Amino acid sequence: MIRVVVCALFIVSTVSAQVKPAITVIGGDDVPAIKEKITATLEVVLLEMNRVKSGTGSVSALSSVFQTEAHAVFAKYVEQNKPVTARKRYEVQMIERQKGQCYDIRSIMVKVDVGETEASTVQNLVFTFSRDCRITSIRSVLPSYDYHTIIARGETPEDSLMRGCILDFMEQFRMAYNAKNLPFLEKVYSDDALILVGSVLQEKPETDDMMHHTYLAPAKVKLIQQTKREYIDGLRERAFAYNAFINVRFDDLTIVRHEKIPWLYGVSCFQQWNSSQYSDKGFLFLMMDFRNASEPVIHVRTWQPKAFDNGQYVSLDDFEVVAPKQ
Repeated sequence: MIRVVVCALFIVSTVSAQVKPAITVIGGDDVPAIKEKITATLEVVLLEMNRVKSGTGSVSALSSVFQTEAHAVFAKYVEQNKPVTARKRYEVQMIERQKGQCYDIRSIMVKVDVGETEASTVQNLVFTFSRDCRITSIRSVLPSYDYHTIIARGETPEDSLMRGCILDFMEQFRMAYNAKNLPFLEKVYSDDALILVGSVLQEKPETDDMMHHTYLAPAKVKLIQQTKREYIDGLRERAFAYNAFINVRFDDLTIVRHEKIPWLYGVSCFQQWNSSQYSDKGFLFLMMDFRNASEPVIHVRTWQPKAFDNGQYVSLDDFEVVAPKQ
């Protein structure tokens, strides 16, 4: 009798782990067919993700419900983080984006494998669906920020719309590090990107692109300057190669639009990097070009472990930018 009970309990436990998570979507009542298809697709995706974790599933089986690039991101994320659903039932919000061209399903909580790092074992995912109900993007939610509050700070309707695009980008940007997605990072950094690491800055040599007239204040002189190639190679050969797990967290996000160039933004946040071999904390600044909102470009990336002696960090004000002639 004892052996039968133990066996039965084991079987029940195994089957329970394979039960399809139940999704209840709030909103989207004006597009019931799309809402129904999104709900069904998401349940299938989460079930297969759980099966992959248990060794019985395959990410490739989901290729038809993803756009190609989004499927590659999801596959890499599953491989690196080994996620599994944290709940049996989810109640999630369906948010219309771009005047009904796409829809976000936010805050799908999953548990991830962080090895022996101090990173959180819980992440919240965002899935973006097109009108034909294919997944166009998957990313992890930035912690400690209110989506609607940041968008409401826009000075114009266009600025508010752009802030939503920036939040989407920052979630994808964070996901790229967590999933070791080098193709994404190579794509978003400008070929002439200014990349600086440390607490004091030096002037960048002139280039022949938009940054030709971009300078740092002469008083900020010191430290390591890298080319895009050096930075990407460092990620590939060291950070990504020697760390089984990477968890990057962005907190205290600030978005500032350039006074004269409406498509140029400064994005600042406090970054925490946890990985199996290395951890640090510091202040990250990105100068971003959103002329093409669907394909933003990073022209400047700086990281500081602490503020300057005057208590300040790098910001958009430290650069003099002359827009290219149209």
